[in-house]
Amino acid sequence: MAYVIYEKRDHIAIITLNRPERMNALGRELGAELRAAEAEFVADDDAWVGIYTGAGDRAFCAGRDLKEAAQEAAQGAVQEEAGSTRPATQTTSPISRFERIAADHGKPTIAAINGAAYGGGLEKALTCDIRICSENARMALAEVKVGLCPPGGSFNLPRLVGLSNAMWLLLSGEPVDAEEALRMGVVTRVVPLPDLLDTAVAMAQTIAANAPLAVRATRKLAHLGLEMPLDYARRMGAMLIESVWSSEDAVEGARAFAEKRAPEWKLR
Repeated sequence: MAYVIYEKRDHIAIITLNRPERMNALGRELGAELRAAEAEFVADDDAWVGIYTGAGDRAFCAGRDLKEAAQEAAQGAVQEEAGSTRPATQTTSPISRFERIAADHGKPTIAAINGAAYGGGLEKALTCDIRICSENARMALAEVKVGLCPPGGSFNLPRLVGLSNAMWLLLSGEPVDAEEALRMGVVTRVVPLPDLLDTAVAMAQTIAANAPLAVRATRKLAHLGLEMPLDYARRMGAMLIESVWSSEDAVEGARAFAEKRAPEWKLR
């Protein structure tokens, strides 16, 4: 059984977490397959926009598989008691590795949240540039309820929804429904579950119709503006802007507009 399904639709890559019987929880095998799918998306020059979603109608991702983690911890304790020289069981949330990949590749991503997005599942969605969800969605960063802290959401959420909203979600661990997530700004759109993936694909197609170099540079500029003082961000972004404005795709875009035809992007 494939725990992650990777498919392409023209310039759009769809990555589906496929463990619906466990609410697509992040176990060791799913994590390994997800990293492989991420790497394939990053390496594919023909994949311009990525969509993440979950299999089934119950969950996008329920976060870390705590049952599996508990079993691994118990096994590690037995090995330690027996004097095993094997390394201790990995306890770090796998989402930290996915965040590093998401930060590096520069391609825009959309999270299509179909149901529950808890813990690491919501954190994965927060690494995406755009989040939409189905009407049955519920979201929570509930790590504090099990003695942990959100390794990615603690940093990402305040930037997205403001400190007060973020603090409630982070410190209470309580879930919010789709409409509350929309009000807070966690998601940009709420749609009926049957329409969720089609809506995400339509949004991805709109982005993919634009010049990929310009899209990636604009995404980078937006992040620079959040991560550093504005004057410094402008200086840092000047060379990036110049490289896009002097690209072959910029010339093609102007020519296609003048000739009233669709542009043919070359990524150079």
